[in-house]
Amino acid sequence: MFGATGQVGSAFVEMALEAGHEVRALVRSRGRFKHAEHPNVFVVEGDATNPEDVREVVGSADTVVSCLGNPPGGRRNSILIMEKAADCIMEAAQAQPDPPRCLMISSVGVGGSSWFIKAMLSLIGGSAGFADYERAEARVRKETAVPFAVVRPYALNDKPGTGRFKVLGKTAHFARPIPRQDVARFFMTALDDTQWDGPSGVNIGGA
Repeated sequence: MFGATGQVGSAFVEMALEAGHEVRALVRSRGRFKHAEHPNVFVVEGDATNPEDVREVVGSADTVVSCLGNPPGGRRNSILIMEKAADCIMEAAQAQPDPPRCLMISSVGVGGSSWFIKAMLSLIGGSAGFADYERAEARVRKETAVPFAVVRPYALNDKPGTGRFKVLGKTAHFARPIPRQDVARFFMTALDDTQWDGPSGVNIGGA
């Protein structure tokens, strides 16, 4: 699990633990991870852009889930991690005798899913940050040795989750915003449902 201390990632970890899964999570600081002492959680302190740290997480995983995002202030400080992290995850998965399936978060607007959202996000977050998401997704989508799904949520918000989501079409210019908890719920669904696997990716919004 990558991005476990973020809002989507934290919600996913809670759901996964409630469902009885074991979670191996890469976090920068164990103290910031509220599930660190759970008996079904194994914590690896490290950096998602460090190949060695990533290999320690991916090497024992049946399924890899990444809910990573660029850290706050990325536009100002040029802290962009998405492409580097995606490459580390794919390389670590590819190196396994039986590569684990990888569920990777992206964003509507990436991968040609919406020129309108791409323009809006480039204005809000900066073109460099959006380009990092584009490169990260491109790295994942070119992978042939690792099974994967690319998940592109539309307009995240912090409202309480409804437990529902809507799968959008190939283009998603306009849709309902989706609570972060419902994005986590989609990832839970995708653990066992492979219909969205492959380079096309899936766009999701609020129900």
